[in-house]
Amino acid sequence: MDQDKVDRNLDQEVINSFGQEWERFDYVDHESDKALDAQFLAYSVPIDLNQFNPKEAIAADFGAGSGRWTSRLLPYFSLVYAVEPSTGAIKVLNNKFSNAAKVKVLKETVGVNSISPNSLDFAMSLGVLHHIPDTALAIKDISTRIKSGGFFLCYLYYKLDNKPLFYRGLFWASNLLRWMISRLPYPMRRLIAQIIAVLIYLPLSQIAKLFSNRGKDVSNFPLHQYAQMPFVMLQNDALDRFGTRLEQRFSKNEIIQMIGEAGFNVSTIKFSSSEPYWTFSVKK
Repeated sequence: MDQDKVDRNLDQEVINSFGQEWERFDYVDHESDKALDAQFLAYSVPIDLNQFNPKEAIAADFGAGSGRWTSRLLPYFSLVYAVEPSTGAIKVLNNKFSNAAKVKVLKETVGVNSISPNSLDFAMSLGVLHHIPDTALAIKDISTRIKSGGFFLCYLYYKLDNKPLFYRGLFWASNLLRWMISRLPYPMRRLIAQIIAVLIYLPLSQIAKLFSNRGKDVSNFPLHQYAQMPFVMLQNDALDRFGTRLEQRFSKNEIIQMIGEAGFNVSTIKFSSSEPYWTFSVKK
């Protein structure tokens, strides 16, 4: 089997897996709204969304999933495309935005979609492109849809290049678990992820919360970023982390190289100085 066919099969498997995930974690209720607001604010650190004209500017969320980030773009844009290839997530998006005139749901991919070239004032992809076989090509595809002077906000898994050795060691040990768990049937992946959320994510995040409340630096404490999140988000992220076969990670320098090759103005790139790393914005 040639490599292109292997990549296509794996890509489709990942798409289907995320479709099942977003049907389970649709965020239709409002119990997580406060935590999602805080998380989106953290993602948005590198860019000022208030610079866009809400009566004219057009945006797209590539890999929209459940629409949890799409919905938070609505105050800033006249139209937001929610681009999502999985059938399961499309059901969630159509239900969530059935009465939202400013949202256009597209069951399309990053590489093949009906958004006109050079038409977007803003494009966003948070936690998606590292699950695509050719991340650099995906960034180029998004770039073609952004007009000159438009912006791109992106979050890619990073290589822990600013973390100590022990932290990276813990990650690579967990990555071995991910390699095994992600190859199991979906019901088993989901069950194991729930167990991980209960036995690992929850206690470690609460310990980090305790230390943080006592004034301790928890920036290198495992799973400290979940200290203020509701349990449903811990379950979601555990499944995302351990249930996905394809995961890539990038250093700052690798991100800069991909951005430059995609036609963005590298001199305008802004990396977030706080977690999640390496969230960045860049101008075309």
